[in-house]
Amino acid sequence: MNTTALSYALGTVLCWGLYSVLLHKGSQLMTLAGNPDLGSRMKAFLLVGVAYFVVGIVGPMVVMKIKGTPLNFPTGGVVWSFVAGLAGAIGAYFLLMALSSGTSPMESKALVLLVPAIVFAGAPIVNAVVSITKDGVWGQTHWQFYAGIILAAAGVAMVMQYRPLAAPAGAPKPAPAPVPAAVSAQIAPFPSLISPVNPIAAGYVDVTTRTWIVS
Repeated sequence: MNTTALSYALGTVLCWGLYSVLLHKGSQLMTLAGNPDLGSRMKAFLLVGVAYFVVGIVGPMVVMKIKGTPLNFPTGGVVWSFVAGLAGAIGAYFLLMALSSGTSPMESKALVLLVPAIVFAGAPIVNAVVSITKDGVWGQTHWQFYAGIILAAAGVAMVMQYRPLAAPAGAPKPAPAPVPAAVSAQIAPFPSLISPVNPIAAGYVDVTTRTWIVS
């Protein structure tokens, strides 16, 4: 893979990695209290459409104008490009609905981790299977391909199983760790050093006997 392709691929990773988190945040802020209802979710989805319009329509028109690209669109390209756009838009809708379908605040936070893991591990598998089927090259696939599918599925399962869980509201805080016995023994000869209500006379510490000698 050349540097240009790799740069664009990493840019896609960054944008799509942030997409679900930002979309979930936007849908939450569309409502004043509680989990977003369907209308609030559609507000967020509407703004996604506005962003698609700016980036997907205004941007290409400007570039084509600068490059002098003729505005003729072959029928096959129009049909398949429109179907691809539908798939992307419907996928964005499903992603929004999945992210905002939590039945509790704790579950809503967990969905931000679980849904993208399922989506972004499953989508490359679907892409690979469809591409290989379209090109008819199943006979040329190696065992590493199937191993990759299994590892991707295992990764999703591990994310779902070992996701971090927030402590429920009102849960007691953990007790402070006890002071080790060795430390207690070292400070035991000098209780006034840790007690501000018992001042001691000026002096110095004999480190060999661990005693305080008044000067």
